[in-house]
Amino acid sequence: MLLSLKRIRQILGVLWLIDGLLQLQPLMFTMDMVNKVIDPITSGQPALIASNLQWIVTVITKNLVAANIVIALVQIALGILLLSNRWVRGTVIVSIFWALLVWYGGEGMSSLLTGQAGALTGAPGAVLLYPIIGLLVYPTSKDDPEQGLLSRTTFRWILAGFWLLAALLQLQPYWWQSGQISGAISGMVGMGGGNNFAVDPILNALSNATATIEVPLNILLIVIFLALAVTLAVVKDTLRRPVLIASLIVSVIIWYSTQALGGILTGMATDFNSGLLLVVMTLACWPKATQASVVASDD
Repeated sequence: MLLSLKRIRQILGVLWLIDGLLQLQPLMFTMDMVNKVIDPITSGQPALIASNLQWIVTVITKNLVAANIVIALVQIALGILLLSNRWVRGTVIVSIFWALLVWYGGEGMSSLLTGQAGALTGAPGAVLLYPIIGLLVYPTSKDDPEQGLLSRTTFRWILAGFWLLAALLQLQPYWWQSGQISGAISGMVGMGGGNNFAVDPILNALSNATATIEVPLNILLIVIFLALAVTLAVVKDTLRRPVLIASLIVSVIIWYSTQALGGILTGMATDFNSGLLLVVMTLACWPKATQASVVASDD
């Protein structure tokens, strides 16, 4: 099940392409784009950053059509180039700079400086995971297509680092307050579109179920995230599959239950949110088939 770097690069290209197409949704050219997507990024930010982000919001608001078209064209171009396997190095470099620009100006750094960020809601930001995957698939050798700028081992450590960050974010006072976890779930309800029947009923039930157990639930989340971080960092390659399966399961649960599939069915999504990117990152860490056969022969 090991994904080649070429396959991962193609997946990254598909994600960029879809992100660009999402930017062309009709609602993105209305004030809903400003009020529901762009303007909220200024909330709770430090004063200097909030002021800067507000300036960006104002500029985008005044040039909404042009801004959406530019964003869409850049991301569609990145996707097509990665899928075509042409000018890969230059495309990856441009994608890294573009992702960082969007992460700051379009996502407000995923609210990391507000004290309210969490992996449940997408921190440290889906768009910040794009350049990390880009570093993995950046080709460094013409003779070896599997040699990227990051090794698979380093990439696994980065995934472990994500889960460690997720645990640390859950330790923030914000997540110990009553109603925050259930509120993060219920806040994704009512976004409209296909979410009304594909997501909302389950999320309503989850929100009600978690409302009275938030402290133990937060403790459980921290333990799970820490366990994933530690085991991914230290486990032997031949024993890695169960840990990666756990990472996949947790990523999918987060993507569905607290990120509502990134709102992809609502007509207002700009990306898939971090849950799906974590799935891709986890699959990129999958051990080679030869490693599994070593375990079998030892038995």
